[in-house]
Amino acid sequence: MHLFHIVGTIVIGIVGYFVARRAGIPAPAMIGSMLAVGLVSAFTGFAEMPAPIKMASQGISGAFIGLSVGRRDVRNIPHMIKPLLLLLTLLTLNTLLLGFAFHTLFGWDLMTGLLSCVAGGITDVSLIAMDMDADASTVAIMQTIRLFFVLAVLPSWIGFMTRNTDAAPAASKPLDMSPGSSPTPLDRLLTTPRRKTAFTLVIALSCGVAGYMSGVPAGALVFSLVAVAALNITTDVVTMPIDIKRIAQILAGSLVGSSVTPDTIAHLGSIVGPLICMIVMYMAVNALFSIVASRTGMLDMKSALFASSPGGASDMALIAADFGADLTKIGVMQIARAAYAAAIMPQVALLCVRLWG
Repeated sequence: MHLFHIVGTIVIGIVGYFVARRAGIPAPAMIGSMLAVGLVSAFTGFAEMPAPIKMASQGISGAFIGLSVGRRDVRNIPHMIKPLLLLLTLLTLNTLLLGFAFHTLFGWDLMTGLLSCVAGGITDVSLIAMDMDADASTVAIMQTIRLFFVLAVLPSWIGFMTRNTDAAPAASKPLDMSPGSSPTPLDRLLTTPRRKTAFTLVIALSCGVAGYMSGVPAGALVFSLVAVAALNITTDVVTMPIDIKRIAQILAGSLVGSSVTPDTIAHLGSIVGPLICMIVMYMAVNALFSIVASRTGMLDMKSALFASSPGGASDMALIAADFGADLTKIGVMQIARAAYAAAIMPQVALLCVRLWG
């Protein structure tokens, strides 16, 4: 690899991020860098990124998912187990059905088809796709359009689905919001934000290396996710500034973008059919889950619609606040979905590919 090309690719990714942020594009660090580097890669072949970037990006990405899992979320899972099991079952069946349909009807390789439909984060799933020899650029495009669609259509869709319901959600048992446990020795050792950030980075990157060397599919992300989540549940010593996440997303977006070729651009038209199928199926899952959850008393309709929407947890929370939905329950559901998508679904996809082929 040429150092000049690597540095140039990162600069292009940074420019793409700033342009996307200025344009108000969701997840600008990932999407902006991916689009900018992808275009340069497709038309010039200039873009290059070293393989270790993938491992580091996966480690940091896993850490941020782990940081979203707190003590309160774990304590509240037993109260949310029924809707959680229903949602994860529906999302898993949806992924399997669509993945096999894309493979059979549209000629996609099975791993690409399955990962394109996983309801996870764009960065996480795209990095996993690279790790599992799927077509990462196709997966990233499908995941990006899914996010755009959810953010663009969700408010109107929820307004339509709740048009005949009461303005206020039905009363339900509140979740446990009590404070966490007493400080641990590690808490007393790491007392400043700088120390906590450094410690978290060391854990994320070292677990990323261990996961990568283990041979576990998406091991760098999974190992980091599990380690940081365990520390976040038991201590208060893990934290990372949002700027580190943006850096990791820019690197990940540049990495995915550098895999784009002229053939990728030429075959963009072939994803229209799968995209329509994916969107229709996600809307069906969202409606089915919400109807069942509301009629059985597991969640009110508004909260169920937000909890089962395949967008980012923070995006869903921001929109849900305007609708008067139960933000705590939505947060627990969305965090569990993201962790499940990153840690479990890659293993499910690999099992399906091995059994099928």
